[in-house]
Amino acid sequence: MNQAFSAAPGAAPAKLMQYLSHAGAPVSTDKLPCLAERLSRLFGLGDTMSLDAAQAHRSRQPGAPQAGTVENLVKELANTRRILVKRLREYGHDVEAADKPGPEPYINALLTTQRKIAATTRQLRDKVRKSMKDQGQTLARLAEMDAVFDHTMASYTGQCFAQIPKVLEQRFQSLRSSFEQDSGSEANPENWLHRYCEEAQNLLLAELDVRLEPILGLLEACHNEVSHTQ
Repeated sequence: MNQAFSAAPGAAPAKLMQYLSHAGAPVSTDKLPCLAERLSRLFGLGDTMSLDAAQAHRSRQPGAPQAGTVENLVKELANTRRILVKRLREYGHDVEAADKPGPEPYINALLTTQRKIAATTRQLRDKVRKSMKDQGQTLARLAEMDAVFDHTMASYTGQCFAQIPKVLEQRFQSLRSSFEQDSGSEANPENWLHRYCEEAQNLLLAELDVRLEPILGLLEACHNEVSHTQ
């Protein structure tokens, strides 16, 4: 199966944490609790009941896994990522230049790009789940379970991604202060602004790949199911 980006488990989140640490975010090195314990903090009684229902789900029209459908979705994933990468690589280009640039227009541009990433990946994930409901009982059940996880963890993941603009605003201030101390307030700010925009673009790219990981996982499950039924 052709993949849009590295599918190594945990690769995208690790890269995101690396960029956040480089930008000055406090990243804990403490050992995390086991996965089950972490999930138990996010899943309430209602979420657990929804997950139980999803595990018992049986599609009325299960159909069968279709290789063509899966390949089309893989191509759409790759195309979606390519379009979004092109957009985020243009981050900062539309901000009007100023003699003494402030962080606000750059953070507003960042928030706009984040919203686009979130909306586009959410739509694609929904589309993949909808397709899975017609590709056999196993994939239909997995689609139901993914919907429960997606809904339950939406608030938590939203809070996590909301930290990126805060980190980058602090990074903007830090780079500007260092530049002014070293070069004087009247010096050309292009060098440090270029560095800031590059760091912001890297963080946005890492966020994009984290948001795409669940979709890639679903498509890999579809691909495996097609292989087993042929």
